Amino acid sequence: MERGKQVCKILKDIRKQIAEENDIEFITSECKHKGDCAGTCPKCEAELRYLESQLARRSAAGFPARLAGIALSMAVVAPAFTSCDLTERGEPSMPPLYGDVPPEELPLGGDPAVSDSVHLGANLVFAIISQEDFMAKFSKGGWIQTAIHNVYPDSSIGENIMESINGYVPIKMAVKDEKIKYYRSYNAKDTIHDYAVLDFTYDQWNNSLWIGNLHDYIVASIDDKEMVCYGSVFSNEWAPDAFLGKYVFTQVDEDTVNQWDEQHNIEAE
Repeated sequence: MERGKQVCKILKDIRKQIAEENDIEFITSECKHKGDCAGTCPKCEAELRYLESQLARRSAAGFPARLAGIALSMAVVAPAFTSCDLTERGEPSMPPLYGDVPPEELPLGGDPAVSDSVHLGANLVFAIISQEDFMAKFSKGGWIQTAIHNVYPDSSIGENIMESINGYVPIKMAVKDEKIKYYRSYNAKDTIHDYAVLDFTYDQWNNSLWIGNLHDYIVASIDDKEMVCYGSVFSNEWAPDAFLGKYVFTQVDEDTVNQWDEQHNIEAE
């Protein structure tokens, strides 16, 4: 296993352990990146920010952060880190869990500092969107995907690839009764239009939007016309040098949503 992949797996396991010890619901997925990597990426960092936000919530509610066993885990996995990953004391370094505070100095009470922005990379810094503001805009009308871009490590954005994906059907969705109605169209013997009802969550601590088990995005911006999100690369095979995908959704009115409802009248099994 390449060194970067090994470090990635180790840090993912540690995040899982932190979530388990603190009764935090933690959903993750296998990395689809091919080849070696640096050991962390925007997706890993988004998971880390999610844990930070959940630990902050627990601390604000009076629940101490439980990190017992993490030091032992690091001692066990230390051989995976080379000398360039060691501190001056010869201990393995790891991304801090709370801003610049290492795990052993994490406060067990009080109000931790919460960032007012989300950082995905150079020139990819976005303001935190409150739960109230997000839901007020996201719940109006519906949303249809209108663009997919590859994002590269220098923060450059590739052209819209959606139109060049043969047979691709854009995502269509609307909020209904606090769930997502997800409209699907695909070709079998005949074109089939159905829908699925999915749970979704939005986390205002890091702008994370989770839609069922299908999509997890970081929302960069949302208004009455457009929502811009970042997530996993659409296809690492097509864009091996990209490290993020940029997904743009355009808002549609209630009349359009009603038309979707009429067309997509079969619930998916």
